[in-house]
Amino acid sequence: MDKTFHYIAAIIFLFRGILFPQPFHNSITGIILDNATLEPLSNVNIYISNTTWGTTSQIDGSFKLSSIIPGNHEIVFSMIGYDSQSQKIKVTDSSKIFLHIDLIPKIYKISDITVTANRPEEWFDDLEIFKKHFLGYSQYSLECVFVNEYEINFEHPKEKVLTAKSDNPIEVNNYKLGYNIKCEILNFEYSQSLKRCDYTYRLFFTELDTNDLDVKEEWETNRIKKYKESLAYFLRSLSQGTFRDNGFEISLVYKPLNTGVEILESSELISLDPRKETFKLHFSEFLEVYNYNIDMKDSRLSWLRLNYPYITIDKYGYPLEDRAITIYGYWGELGIASFLPKYFTTHKTD
Repeated sequence: MDKTFHYIAAIIFLFRGILFPQPFHNSITGIILDNATLEPLSNVNIYISNTTWGTTSQIDGSFKLSSIIPGNHEIVFSMIGYDSQSQKIKVTDSSKIFLHIDLIPKIYKISDITVTANRPEEWFDDLEIFKKHFLGYSQYSLECVFVNEYEINFEHPKEKVLTAKSDNPIEVNNYKLGYNIKCEILNFEYSQSLKRCDYTYRLFFTELDTNDLDVKEEWETNRIKKYKESLAYFLRSLSQGTFRDNGFEISLVYKPLNTGVEILESSELISLDPRKETFKLHFSEFLEVYNYNIDMKDSRLSWLRLNYPYITIDKYGYPLEDRAITIYGYWGELGIASFLPKYFTTHKTD
């Protein structure tokens, strides 16, 4: 038992130390006011979308985030009773960014007020469909629990089309990976006839709390395993020229399930921009990815299609453009139950 523990701990330490352990010398500060009264707002939730980096505003409306990994980020300001706001920001190693935010009080119509008791049977049917696509098709979804599912409202704008929205973020506890996930649903639409789900979320991850060291170890092991299954790990491996060593086979194909041309070297698809420490990824048609890191053989295939002539990848394996890639196959069927916070393998010092 002791040998196993020390072995796993060593693997985790090495894996987490892969990416740039030093702190960054930047900060994002600001003040948040009520747009109507111009009074400062305390306890506003401020976070970098899709990460664990967040804080709340002080009694005078001020806030501060520091040591943020450089890149293009979306910072979100959210508080019950107010419309949430977000801003796209570019952070460098030495950025000193100040933001003045005026939150607008939310105006509720009678039609917006939802009664949680005596939901119609159709709502529960819609909820089951929503959960399948929101959480995704994976073993991780089985250990996710919704905290406030009654906040969700469903509509059918067209036959066999389901949309979902919520005035407040939806909360999910993922007991497989050890995260509480707050999700602001910007768009969710599932087409039954097309078997396609389109969504846009803002996510904020918080570590679940436990004093059980075995549970913490299990969470860390599951996170590392999930990361090695992920698109971010593949793109990072591709940019570093190690995709074959890291368990991936890739081919260019005309369309999914067709025979294609195998790619042997990263340089056939990706090139470094040394001035910006980023990579340009470019290919036509579809890139087929076979991922040996996934246990289930039937789930190892995914296909990527670029939505631009080329896209920019940062050195951590994340696209900088919005909606840069359309994903099919295994990766395309994953939901938030399989999501990890961005940069989770990096060490961040507050």
